[in-house]
Amino acid sequence: MKIGGGQLRQIEDHARRGYPLEVCGVLVGRRGEEAGVEAAIPVENCEREAPGVRYQIAPEDLLRIQRESRASRLDIVGFYHSHPDHPARPSETDRRIAAEGLSDGVVHIVVSVDASGRAVAATWIFRDAAQAFEEEPMTVAVD
Repeated sequence: MKIGGGQLRQIEDHARRGYPLEVCGVLVGRRGEEAGVEAAIPVENCEREAPGVRYQIAPEDLLRIQRESRASRLDIVGFYHSHPDHPARPSETDRRIAAEGLSDGVVHIVVSVDASGRAVAATWIFRDAAQAFEEEPMTVAVD
């Protein structure tokens, strides 16, 4: 999965600013042979019960981003969220939620962030057939 260095820094900075709560956003770009992230759009984590360990994107934010993306001839290619004080890999909750929807091939960037401000991102793709995430190599373009 290709992503620009600026977009990755934006995601990691969002995770640092939101610490100790999870932050989230939508990845917009292209699918197919030229697949990659062209924009990382931060959104409010509207999870109210446990925002330190879960995230939720408001349906109206998702619809707005979908409309704006289509107008630019882009697609929603995935999502990102942070894991404060936890590894940069999907949790069982992340897997269960992805398995409940049509998520085959959807990219998920998970950012581990801690109190020191250290942020480490990893990319995962959900596979419906396996009902699991597979780690995906991330290619970071120099801006």
